[in-house]
Amino acid sequence: MLYTGALQKKVTNLSALSYNKALELCKEDRISEAISALRESLEYDKKNIDARNLLGLCYYRLGRIADALLQWTLSYKFKRDGNIAVDYMAGLESDKKTPDMYEAIELYNEALSLAVQGNTDMAVLSLKKALVKNKYLVDAMDLLALCYIETGKESEAFRLAEKAIAIDSTNAIALRYYRMLKPEKKLFFNSKPKDTKPRGSQRNVIGYFIGGVAAAAILICGLILPSIIHNYTDSYDKLLTDYNVLKNDMNSKLEDKTATVDRLTSENEDLRSRLYTADNQALQQRVRLLTDIKNYYDEGSIEEAADKLITLSTAGFSKEVLAQYSSLCKLVMPAAASHYFTLGKTAQQNGDNTKAREYLHKSIQCTNDGDEVRYSAMFQLGKIAQSEGDSTSAINYFKNVAEKHPIESIKNEAKKYVDAAAAAANK
Repeated sequence: MLYTGALQKKVTNLSALSYNKALELCKEDRISEAISALRESLEYDKKNIDARNLLGLCYYRLGRIADALLQWTLSYKFKRDGNIAVDYMAGLESDKKTPDMYEAIELYNEALSLAVQGNTDMAVLSLKKALVKNKYLVDAMDLLALCYIETGKESEAFRLAEKAIAIDSTNAIALRYYRMLKPEKKLFFNSKPKDTKPRGSQRNVIGYFIGGVAAAAILICGLILPSIIHNYTDSYDKLLTDYNVLKNDMNSKLEDKTATVDRLTSENEDLRSRLYTADNQALQQRVRLLTDIKNYYDEGSIEEAADKLITLSTAGFSKEVLAQYSSLCKLVMPAAASHYFTLGKTAQQNGDNTKAREYLHKSIQCTNDGDEVRYSAMFQLGKIAQSEGDSTSAINYFKNVAEKHPIESIKNEAKKYVDAAAAAANK
């Protein structure tokens, strides 16, 4: 048992170390590296709430709001009280830009499919629209830069790589494009005389290349063609060698681009699956549950209606659905609170403290601060704790009752117990 405890402590410490590392990386806008560190932290301890919440923020920073929402939802499942994930989800829910951010992801999905099919022009249009909807969607920037490279618009691709790096300085794809396209690598191209024109044989060679490779082919052919005229054998051999080098380089770059598209496709399928589940199936199921809850209440099944309403998540609900949810809470919760309170008192009178506690806790769950039933239930829980010798719990309950119960006589009785406990402690 001691060995298990020591091992658990070590694992928890490793999780904390990875989380602290991620914090430092985030301060430097090294978001991709931070995400890797946070994933490592969660591999050690999946219930590290701070790490999971920060991972959600990192995904949000990159425009991946479905991934962000997933992490905050998981965080809330592990810890409900005092969890800032609730604020993050509420902020996302109330943000007027959230629908646009989801639409940006849909446009990115559409563009990715078009790019894989070779329809680059339409992919570019969808990606531009996506970045209008969410200017921080880094995946869309990376894919648009790749499309620009494919169509020879390298300066536009370079600017997009710069934007992506400004958001995430360790974005591997953007960094690769940035290094490949940075201006100092192109100074040699700019040094050619403006009146230099490609000749017929040049155009035949250029036809074999695409994107940035085409520019390199023009350069080499422009430099070598005069030598071909003066020395056919040597120049031809050199041209053939350079051509093969460029061809191999082109194939290597195309393989890299294909790997990038494959990675983005795989990531997109995973995102599409979770997004569909979170935003369609699960959401619609939760919306339909509101009707079921109303039916349970109308049929007299108050407990069933209240239990489902307490555990129902409102994440993703529209304003209309939230209004329906709020109306249902006002109808069901007060009735359920009174119902559970009555069941709790009955069980208490019958000597079944276990059942009494269960019902009284449920009664509290159905109330808000200021509700009389809430503090009446706490008063009874205090009495149960007192009868069982649990003075700490009893004092906590009675303190709340003494401060907030609207009925003066009950407040005074609770205060007497608190004062007596304090006097006993001072002896």
